[in-house]
Amino acid sequence: MNETPYRLVDAGDERVLTVDGREYRTCYSERLIRMLIARKGPRRAALYFGFNKERGEHFLGPLFRYLETTTATGLRVLEVGCSFGHNTEYLAERPAVAEIHAFDTDPDFVAMVETKIDEMRLGKVRQVRLLSNEESCRLPWANGAFDLVLVVGIIEHLSRQYRRVQVDEYYRVLAPGGHVTILDTPNRWFPLETHSVGLPLIQWLPPRMAFAYARTCRSRKFGLESFEEFTMDGTGWRNASLRDCLPSSGWAGLEDVTEEAGYGWRFFRDTTRSRTRRALLPFFSACVTLLRGAGLPPSLCLPYLNVLFRKTTDRTMARWH
Repeated sequence: MNETPYRLVDAGDERVLTVDGREYRTCYSERLIRMLIARKGPRRAALYFGFNKERGEHFLGPLFRYLETTTATGLRVLEVGCSFGHNTEYLAERPAVAEIHAFDTDPDFVAMVETKIDEMRLGKVRQVRLLSNEESCRLPWANGAFDLVLVVGIIEHLSRQYRRVQVDEYYRVLAPGGHVTILDTPNRWFPLETHSVGLPLIQWLPPRMAFAYARTCRSRKFGLESFEEFTMDGTGWRNASLRDCLPSSGWAGLEDVTEEAGYGWRFFRDTTRSRTRRALLPFFSACVTLLRGAGLPPSLCLPYLNVLFRKTTDRTMARWH
């Protein structure tokens, strides 16, 4: 396998990564950039440079504007799946956040976030843990330890074997009155799979049929992939349902503040940029109206789930203890 050629130059206050003739500038250290390149390759590494502001503000901006209306301060935050730490950086900059605890199952990403903490002096980050899938089924924090649990682009990648108990853990460690926000999660019940394969209905098919469908219609991407690789845990093409985002006890002890906080339908409508999606907004609006009339969450008809729930009581833990 040929490696993509690149050049990395230290320009004093910034580093310049050149890939395919294009320059990408960042304040990250050479050490951190090389760690990221080793994990993701130079092309994909360059995309991460702006994630703090691009994805951080995009996905977490509505959350903190909403929390400001609740006068929330001194927040203890758990970040599930911290990845490269772009959201960790964003959280560390928020005045309402007092301390951050994070974990990931990828040792390379954990090492990168630890490097950021040291080099960027992210003093609010108390710890970054490396947990296995099995260990994340019983998180090493007490009941109600956090005021905010942040889950961005995670649920669809959780193993079907462990998903239910892992999600239950997010609610166990959430304090009454606290919020859990689950963002950038592809909706299993939306007909077009937009996350991994980009084919309609594939997430509803049995694995063998889905594999043949992907190899036929996306041969450049999946033509050389084995069935075992296509169906391995964490590939994400099966997506996730709203039910997957809730604890075993369902809505008991939870208040849905998704729309009030600017997520769900409002988020989809206000952040839509493509011509196709903008043209389809009236259709989505009609679907949202129908769901509301039936007393159902508007998010059920959207391509991605971006939701926010507030824990009102400890009833969400009643079935586990």
